Amino acid sequence: MTLAPSVTSLSMLTCTVPAFPAEPAPPIQVGHWDHVTPTAAREVAVHLAATGYALIQGATIPGPEAATILAGALGLGPAFTPPQYRSRAYVDRGGVTRITSDATTTGHPAFGQATGQRMHADGTLQRIGEIKTTLMLCARPAPSGGTSQLFNAAGAFAMLLNRDPAAAAALTAPEVLVRTSNLTGTHGQSAAGPAFAIADGRIISRYSVTSTDSYDPAAVTSPAALDRALAFLRDAARPGTGYYAEATLAAGQGLLLANDMISHGRAPYHDHPDAPRLLYRALFTARCTGTEQAA
Repeated sequence: MTLAPSVTSLSMLTCTVPAFPAEPAPPIQVGHWDHVTPTAAREVAVHLAATGYALIQGATIPGPEAATILAGALGLGPAFTPPQYRSRAYVDRGGVTRITSDATTTGHPAFGQATGQRMHADGTLQRIGEIKTTLMLCARPAPSGGTSQLFNAAGAFAMLLNRDPAAAAALTAPEVLVRTSNLTGTHGQSAAGPAFAIADGRIISRYSVTSTDSYDPAAVTSPAALDRALAFLRDAARPGTGYYAEATLAAGQGLLLANDMISHGRAPYHDHPDAPRLLYRALFTARCTGTEQAA
């Protein structure tokens, strides 16, 4: 992956920017998780390429192995485990993470909490664009709440680049976005990088605005331009803008995201103490191809 030295205009793009539909499409039926057909995989890949996300419906309740099987059908390869997640009790050998409120998630400030999460890209401590795909499968939803909030960060950045190139350029400064870990054992570890870049003719993003993310005005030539850029994106990441969508996953459903283009958050939810919300998440350094890989 080759990053452009600076972002100056939309003419630098050779790849299509995803466009959110007015209403989310119905979930794509993939049948039983133990065998996802090539036809279903291709449909998922086409929808993901067009919109940056795809909703998936399985015929059964998924376990962690379902993420591995689906990844094989989609050509995603093995799951990637960020260094700070390795050897954690909530990550299995295949790199699939359990997101739930039980003893295994002790030490993770978000997985066991029913509070909302602000917009973010997964793996922000990694270099921009490294984690290309996020997969989340719902085994047990919360009784209420927990809606996934999706932001077409790449699409909004393209509009900003057209309207205010100086503001867009501020978000591509090499160390403008600083992410600091708050995980037990890696607390305080940080990484700085651009919030957006163009790589191989494609807009890529690590746009995140959680409590562990900060934007450094000293990293840009014009702090005022940075302020304009952040205000534009904050306003764009709202319902009714054309860059925002929501999806509440039911048991047996999944959400596939182009993590290097689409940021996501989560609404607060109310959990059940005897049957807490349970999702399986896997991260991938490959893009979805919809081509089943040989074992």
